[in-house]
Amino acid sequence: LKVFPVPTINAGPDRFVLEGGVATFATTSNGNGLSYLWTPGTYLNNPTIAKPTVMPKDDINYTVTVTSADGCSASDQVFVKLLKSLEIPNVFSPNADGINDRWEVKYLESYPGATVQIFNRYGQKVFESIGYTKPWDGSFKGSQVPAGTYYYIINPKNGRPQIAGYVDIIR
Repeated sequence: LKVFPVPTINAGPDRFVLEGGVATFATTSNGNGLSYLWTPGTYLNNPTIAKPTVMPKDDINYTVTVTSADGCSASDQVFVKLLKSLEIPNVFSPNADGINDRWEVKYLESYPGATVQIFNRYGQKVFESIGYTKPWDGSFKGSQVPAGTYYYIINPKNGRPQIAGYVDIIR
């Protein structure tokens, strides 16, 4: 009776990839004469190697299956989160008409731990958040701020630099 060892595979930690960026998987494995198959093969440079590179166009979950020369196999999964470029509007109108009532920064919710700070023209902070689960509605301490120009600093973290600019409130 001959017992063949089962290979081991670890696809590595889940990955965050900036839009247009590339990442290499941190796969570790052990076994006899291993072959690899990543599924799906979408966005990978080579789905049959241990550590392929990925250039995703969307979030995707991969499964890697390793097979030993003896015919034994094992598999693991890794999730790739695409961090899209932010789309930051420079004007909104919090007048309760149901159109552009909040400052909606597109794709910011996908950046874990991102920070947003908004200041008035005197440098007073009128809004701050860690994460951006609730977009700014143009208020400060329960009251609507006056129409005008406000300045923001967004730190998306996860490899993207800080972004500073302005947003106008019109009523």
